Amino acid sequence: MAREPVAIKGVGDALWFSFGPEPWPEALRALEARLSANPSFFIGGRAVLALGDRILEEADLLAALALLNRFGLTLTGIWTEHPVTQALVRRLGLPLQSPPAPERAPETRELPLEPAWVVRRTLRAGHYLQVEGHLCVIGDVHPGAEIAATGDIVIWGRLLGTAHAGCEGNDEAAVYALELRPVQLRIGRHIARSPEEPRRPIPEQAVVQEGRIVVEPWRPLSWMERWFGRFL
Repeated sequence: MAREPVAIKGVGDALWFSFGPEPWPEALRALEARLSANPSFFIGGRAVLALGDRILEEADLLAALALLNRFGLTLTGIWTEHPVTQALVRRLGLPLQSPPAPERAPETRELPLEPAWVVRRTLRAGHYLQVEGHLCVIGDVHPGAEIAATGDIVIWGRLLGTAHAGCEGNDEAAVYALELRPVQLRIGRHIARSPEEPRRPIPEQAVVQEGRIVVEPWRPLSWMERWFGRFL
């Protein structure tokens, strides 16, 4: 099977972008196509350029950085085996990344299951829904609708109504939505309202940090990190 011009792999909290043998302009075009296919997925992500033994000029490397920046990705490292490219990275003051650790066979470990409910509909004004466990709504939550869950809440749509995650006092719960503009948002014992100024709709997550609700871009895999991290 032929290798793709660009391969993307999650390693730790970053996305590693590795490239095939194609000329660099072609590799950048392939990277732009991958990013353009699902731009909201990459916003707020951390990126590592895995260049291997490829030799790049300054203009080549800066073009890659500009492309990552355009799609909301933050460069956290460059992994290169070639001394010429290593020297260029140092001269530009960019972070060199250590080579990825060899993959080990995953440890088999049984994790406790948590109840989760999936609702495939739009909730309109007057609807009220409360569940024991996590709640996933595939649809919008309109103003006047209220949802609550003892665990996390995931909205695969717009959250415009009222949501209460961790409704039995769980401050470690979180709320995720493709567009987060609730009338009121509650997590555990904390409460917040949506800011009045208009914002560009992007996938966002709300968590409790230092005693208050903080809204930030929905990082890829962040919900898995939070869920599985509870049992590790």
